[in-house]
This record gives sequence, C-alpha cells and structure tokens, in this order.
Amino acid sequence: MSKILISGYYGFSNAGDEAMLAAIIGALRKEKPPTEITVISGDPENTADKHDVYSVHRFNFFQIIEAMARCNLLLSGGGSLLQDITSKRSLLYYLSILMLGKLMGKKVMLYAQGIGPIRSRFARKLVAYVCRKADLVTVRDDGSSEELRQMGVPSNQIIVTADAVFALNPSAKISGKRILQDRSITLAKPVIGFSVRQWSGEERFTAIFAEAVDLLVQKYDAEIVFIPMQFPADNNVAAMIIQKVKARENVTILDEGYSTEEYMSLIANCTLVIGMRLHALVFAALSEVPFLAVSYDPKVDRFVRSMDGKTAGDIQAITSNDIVQATEKIWQKTAYKQNEQISKLRKEAQFNALRAIKLLPK
Repeated sequence: MSKILISGYYGFSNAGDEAMLAAIIGALRKEKPPTEITVISGDPENTADKHDVYSVHRFNFFQIIEAMARCNLLLSGGGSLLQDITSKRSLLYYLSILMLGKLMGKKVMLYAQGIGPIRSRFARKLVAYVCRKADLVTVRDDGSSEELRQMGVPSNQIIVTADAVFALNPSAKISGKRILQDRSITLAKPVIGFSVRQWSGEERFTAIFAEAVDLLVQKYDAEIVFIPMQFPADNNVAAMIIQKVKARENVTILDEGYSTEEYMSLIANCTLVIGMRLHALVFAALSEVPFLAVSYDPKVDRFVRSMDGKTAGDIQAITSNDIVQATEKIWQKTAYKQNEQISKLRKEAQFNALRAIKLLPK
C-alpha cells in the first residue's frame, strides 16, 4: 500500500485549513482509495478522528522522522505556508519538513500552495532553493507562480492549479439552517455573514465595521451573523465590533467552531458574505452566494481577481461607506450565477490529486 505524509497548518481550528485538508484527503482517496495517509498536526488526536487518518504531532520530530521514513510521498498541503508576514519561524518550519523529505529520498510535492508575501532576502533565496529541489510544485493562483518566478524558480517547474477546497462539493443548507434557527435567526430577513480576523489596526477597523453593520441593518433590515472561521480567535474581534454597534438586537456571534460541512452550510444560508478570511469567500463562491472581500493579504486579492469578484477595500484604509456602497452594487444584481470559473477550478483541484498520485511508485 502507498503511504502519503501531509504537512500543513492543521489541528488549530482554522476552518480554511481544515477544509483544505478534508479536500486533499477526499481528492486523493477518490483517485486511489487504498492509500494510507498520515497528517502532521497541532492536534493529532482530533485530526485523526475528524479525517480518519494517522496523525503525528508537528513538534514531535521523532514521530515525524518515523512517518517520513515510512511514506512514499510528502505533500506540503495547501494554504499560505510559505510566507514571512505572520511568522518567520513557521516559514523555516515548513521548509525544514520539505528538506527532510528530500534528504530522506522521498518524492516531495507542494500541493496547491499560496506563496508569499516573503520580504526577507535570505528567506526568498531559501524558498527558491527548496522549491527547486521539489519533485512537483503546484500553486493555487497566478500571483503565487509569479512570486516563485521572481525568486528564481524556473517557470517550467511551476504548475498553476486551484485552491484545494474547490475539490469539495457544496454542502446542503440543512445543518446551517438549524444552527441559525437555534439562535433565533429565522431566515425571514436577509442574512449577511461577516468573517473577520485579528490584524493590525483593530481599534480603527472594528469601529469601521461597526458603523457598516448599523448602516446595513438600517438599509436592508438584515440579520448580521459573525462566523468564526478560526474559533475562538475570530470571536474576539467580532466582540470588539459588537461593542460599538448600536443595532445589537440584529447581530449574532456564532460562539463555537464547526466542521467543514457545517461552515459551508452556514455560508450557503447567507444572502451575502462580507469577509476577510479567504475561505469564507471560497465557501461563498462554491455555494453561489454573493461575496464582498475586505483585503488584508495578497491571497485575498488574487482570489477575487480570479473570480471576477468585488473588494470593498484594503483593511488599512477601508471606510464604512466603502462597504455599504460595494454591498449596494452587489445587492442590485437580481441573480447570482455560478461563474464558469468555478467549474474549471473544481476539475483542476481534483486533477491536482491525480498529479500527486502519479508521483507514487507503481
């Protein structure tokens, strides 16, 4: 039986990363069901239980080396792992896992990675060196491909694919509807889902979001639901916003984390999603729900461009009027049709799993 080891930011209750892991595992099993999969995780017990895989702790290097010795293929799976904005140490960690794989003679694939931003000159050289050693490099957007090319990775070594999450099927609305109804949200009014996260300048932008919430409630008589894509961290920001909201009776914070299917179902029940978190926007696109992005990272801008979507503005300069005016333009559309790009991305996300399988020994 072939054995695959997957490395990534897993086991930290981040809905986007957990969705990517679920999508990668599902796509691999669809192509080659007998494969044994082990995941490097911050919470191995939870990861093993949730995804029906073997799992080792991300800081237990004895277990990692043992799992690496057994595997035929190492996947560095999805997400923005190779960047030095949020943490330089995490960049070195993921690069060290990739290099360990090559030193132990394993096939190594970067699986639908989002690359950058990487500011440090040394880090850029290190990333280029490691990526050139990989057997296959696939990235989820053109911007990531361009980042690698600028670092010195040959263009013929890079394949632009799709975010792994596009391999998932849209969820039914039942579980999301039940979660909302349990919180007295009847869906009789428009539901606007907000996905926010911690970022610099919180004192300013939380006030902006609060003002936008009041204006949206007044204009559309909407129910506002804050959806924590990383629980409980996102709820801390949502609480800061609600403290400044006047129409609090129209605002709900979902005060727990959910499974990938439940998150997708929740978003499928929204009339509109306004989000900082990339995968809140991806889930909306998958469910044909209109979305409005608030940019804090190039990965958000890249996704919005690829979907011909709309960004209200950058988090450092956005105003409540920017959000309301952008919402009005989306609201005026009488119907939201699935972009042809979605179907293309679905096929590409699944095909990426086949690329991985082809690296396995026959």
